[in-house]
Amino acid sequence: MLSQETKNYVEYVLLPDRMNGFDSAGFIASSFLADLDEFSMHEDLCSLTDMAENILENREEFTTYIVKAFQDVEDYWRQTND
Repeated sequence: MLSQETKNYVEYVLLPDRMNGFDSAGFIASSFLADLDEFSMHEDLCSLTDMAENILENREEFTTYIVKAFQDVEDYWRQTND
């Protein structure tokens, strides 16, 4: 289960930083997971935060959450700009 910290990170940091009009929700999720995978392979140089470990342990739920949050933001902007 995704922690509230992870959900907040997606909504307030990850999506605002990566929703540039070119990236899809799936791309954002997969590239972020790939980055975490890369970091996790170098435990001798860095250690993962609890949030990063939560994301890696719940990859499918993380991806689903990003897709849903991405759609919610798109819907919100459509409604406010129509």
